[in-house]
Amino acid sequence: MIPIKRLLIQSALFCLLGLSACSMPHVNSFKPVSPADKWLEPLPSTQAHNGKLSDLKNWWAQFNDSTLITLIEAAQTVSPDIESAKARVIAARSSTTIADAQLLPAITLSGSASRGRSGQILPTATGITFPTSNTLGINASASWELDVWGKNKAEQNEEKAKLAGTNALWHEARVIVAAQIANDYINYRLCENLSKISKQTADSSSETARLSDLTSKAGFLATASASQAIAQASEARNQFQKQTLQCTLIIKNIVVLTAIAEPELRVLLAKNTGVMPMPSGIEVSEIPAKLLNQRPDVLNAERNVDAASFEIVYNEAQRYPRLSLAGNIGLAYDSASHKLMTNRRRSSLNGLTWSIGPIEVSLPIFDAGVRDANISAAKAQYEASKSTYESVARNAVREVEDAMATLNSAAARLDDVNKAVDGFNISLIAADSRYNASLANLFELEEARRASFQAQNNFYALKSEQALAWVSLYRAMGGGWTVAQNTPTPAFDRELKIAEPSNSTKGSTIPVLDLANVKEQAKP
Repeated sequence: MIPIKRLLIQSALFCLLGLSACSMPHVNSFKPVSPADKWLEPLPSTQAHNGKLSDLKNWWAQFNDSTLITLIEAAQTVSPDIESAKARVIAARSSTTIADAQLLPAITLSGSASRGRSGQILPTATGITFPTSNTLGINASASWELDVWGKNKAEQNEEKAKLAGTNALWHEARVIVAAQIANDYINYRLCENLSKISKQTADSSSETARLSDLTSKAGFLATASASQAIAQASEARNQFQKQTLQCTLIIKNIVVLTAIAEPELRVLLAKNTGVMPMPSGIEVSEIPAKLLNQRPDVLNAERNVDAASFEIVYNEAQRYPRLSLAGNIGLAYDSASHKLMTNRRRSSLNGLTWSIGPIEVSLPIFDAGVRDANISAAKAQYEASKSTYESVARNAVREVEDAMATLNSAAARLDDVNKAVDGFNISLIAADSRYNASLANLFELEEARRASFQAQNNFYALKSEQALAWVSLYRAMGGGWTVAQNTPTPAFDRELKIAEPSNSTKGSTIPVLDLANVKEQAKP
């Protein structure tokens, strides 16, 4: 009978272990709608300044502006958004570790030692004695919740999906910071050029006002015309001061983003003064379907759908019984008992002890609808996650289309803007010559000057628009992010501070969950 009982017990244990290795089947019927096969807007690589760039990660070098790269690196070093994203990666990794641990036994090792005198009597050759005893013990205990219904497996997959999304958001934070500082830098260069034009306008207007005042006092110019020249000079100086203030405010904003002292920053910005950074171009040959594979926010939204699906499995498994198994093994030694048993010529009571069990079953009977409410909430979150994913995907395509439309428009207008600058400049030179020869009045000269300077303003504004559109396209294309190459692996330095995550995936165990295979991911 003993072998039969042992066989039954072993069979039962093997069945329980087999059940714990399986998960409840769950069908995720969500299939994202594929975007169009081609872009509606012409690709910017067919326009002026076209170029090819196979690796977006090195895209900033295409601007050929060391100052811009220095500012981006400084901003990413001190950005609180990147640090927060990094902290979320660490928290997600911790949650994944906890979820992994739920599938394995928990083992605790404990030890004890004591010395004392008890009431037991130990016979000796000369009589009896109350010995002092030394007691030593070591014990290992284990507990294991058998994952019969796949609850813990679903929680593990959910946390891994969240971790994958968090990793993607870490890179998105870096892209956002880089784009933000690039936008400020481009706006500052634009402000420099506009300020230069404002100063030229103010200086020219002041000189015209001075000459008009002298001419008026000599009786060769009407007083009203001289007053108008003085008023226009004052307005030009006001616009110059206003433009200068705008440049100062941009500098102070860059100081906040980069933590570079303002005097040092002004020295840094003095390099390439007035030169608008412009990349040689970027090739956008990928179809929209491929775009969705290189947008970190899209992948995060997709993983949120995965996580919501696994959350349904987790809550459904809460309806069913929970099965847990415990066991322990220990080793003890008591010097007094050992000596007593030895003197009595009996075997020692000290030694190895072990036990397996109990096997505990917890069956939910009544919870006032809590489990059903959790399932309903999980299903609602799943539907919301699907809607969010579709919205993020549509927005990703729109952002690329917007950037390409802006680039195409700027390229189409560039030739006309250049012609306008050249034409109004020639007109200003001619008006100035006629005014000096008394063949034109002050009104004609100022009108020609305003038209010329406005054309120059339009030129610099268009160049800034182009540069900002390239930055927008960089961000819209995911900033060089890919699942395979941009998994952050944070490490701890000697001061227990989080070091900068790398883009290496060596040793990484982060899963790449396929939305179309959620059912398979739910299985062992």
